[in-house]
Amino acid sequence: MGSVTPVEAHDDFNKYINDGRQFLKNQAIEAAIQCFENAFAIKGNVPELSFVLAKLFQVADKTDKSDIYYKYTLALKPDHFEYLYDYMMHLVDTARFTDAIEVLQRCIRLHPDNAQLFNDMGVIHNTLQNYSEAIDHFLRAFKINPDYLVPMINLGYLYIQTGEIGKADDVLALCTKKESQNSEVKDLAKVIASAKSSADSENLTVRKELRFSDQSFQIVPMQILDKFGESITSGNIGLSIVIPVFNEEENLPILCKELDETLKSLQQEYEIILIDDGSRDKSRDVMTALAKENKRIKVIFFRRNYGQTAAISAGFKYAHGDVIITLDADLQNDPADIPKLLQKMSEGYDLVNGWRKDRQDKMLSRKIPSMIANRIINKLIEGTNVQLRDFGCTLKAYKSGIVKNIHLYGEMHRFIPVFAAWIGVKVTEIPVNHRPRIHGTAKYNLSRVSRVIFDLIVVRFFSDYMTRPIQFFGKIAKKVAGSGLLLLAALSVCGLTHLLPISLNTILILTALLFFSSMQLLTMGLIGELMIRFYFEVQKKDFYVVERILNDTEKT
Repeated sequence: MGSVTPVEAHDDFNKYINDGRQFLKNQAIEAAIQCFENAFAIKGNVPELSFVLAKLFQVADKTDKSDIYYKYTLALKPDHFEYLYDYMMHLVDTARFTDAIEVLQRCIRLHPDNAQLFNDMGVIHNTLQNYSEAIDHFLRAFKINPDYLVPMINLGYLYIQTGEIGKADDVLALCTKKESQNSEVKDLAKVIASAKSSADSENLTVRKELRFSDQSFQIVPMQILDKFGESITSGNIGLSIVIPVFNEEENLPILCKELDETLKSLQQEYEIILIDDGSRDKSRDVMTALAKENKRIKVIFFRRNYGQTAAISAGFKYAHGDVIITLDADLQNDPADIPKLLQKMSEGYDLVNGWRKDRQDKMLSRKIPSMIANRIINKLIEGTNVQLRDFGCTLKAYKSGIVKNIHLYGEMHRFIPVFAAWIGVKVTEIPVNHRPRIHGTAKYNLSRVSRVIFDLIVVRFFSDYMTRPIQFFGKIAKKVAGSGLLLLAALSVCGLTHLLPISLNTILILTALLFFSSMQLLTMGLIGELMIRFYFEVQKKDFYVVERILNDTEKT
């Protein structure tokens, strides 16, 4: 038999979808599942379709299959609020409350002012008998929306359940003041009255299961098909692969071939973005030829060399995918690790960092400086709760919503996990394969260590002291003053005992000049950093110039 053409596959896909719709109308769940699974086998990059399958297997009471399709859906659309919430309720229905809490936390990060989500978190913690946590979440929900009485009613029942009738009475008074004719409030009043008059409180009937919020996302599969019918047959870009390039003419054809093989196996739409950072060899010609052969390859040409951070920043700007993956063009990062990053991300992480556990680089010039730098970075950013083994690994997976809100300058690309932690996302790290360089030469040496150290100072400043610089400079001044006092004391002793044949005034003047010069240079550097960020961000200017772009398409 001949191979199926794209047109035939498209027709078969639509036929399976339409047949599945008809079976759903007739309540033939098993037949509908078969049709949608056939459609999924043809086009597995449509999250709405995998979500429908998750719902159908849930209805058919096949939890394992439902879980598979839920996780696949969230791998395609990790920040889709409705999918997350529905999966959370599925976990609650199957009594996996700890997992449900993790998914609900992701919902809260997307909508931190949604009182209903905090109510639901309180209900789950109550089920787990984490009563203090439940109380905190109910109070938080009420603080966000005082007119939403469900969390307060739940709190009233929780207080009765734990024997705190007085607190339950206070909650009732607050609810009655808000809405005295509410049937739920009246029921709560009856239970509190019974609790007050009951001599045997242990036998008092109390509603054990508290009420979840009335979210509108638990919709049946047929409604999903009606709502997302057009997007099921279109599909958006799921992955954007961002690759900075500088003099890698021999590696590029091999890399693109490996990427194509790996990404096709994932069955979702993707794009490969090559950013030419002012290459001086034949890399530009190679990338132009690759873009002509494969329309999925987009090439961004810089007018000159701006550095890896600029290239990655440009890739983020022009990426259209829901998930963005970065890797080097030197073939040392293995494209076969991309599915591992996505699998880890599907567990609820927003950024997955690669760890070159068995790094194939020179010990003195690359590995040892990197280990030292990683330790220094982790020490300086302890307050962010992010501790990684390999900040310098370019192979990372990001949700697009993260990197679109991060502005990079200098050598800051290696600190993206730190910036991501500041905006409240989940960061993790997994081991990845690292291969020895076969073609070309390394672009980095020990000369970049000083640049990394300077950027570390800036990272530290922006992490803790951006809005209170006086504390930053105050700590430095405190240490300088302390060191100066110790030196003055030592010099005074030496001068009095005639141990040093030098004027005390001379030592004091030299010490003062050294301290003032160091402080002035440091202050000028930080002020300059603030000014350059203000210049670029307020005027929304890029710090690189794009010459032209091949195969660029605007996201619709």
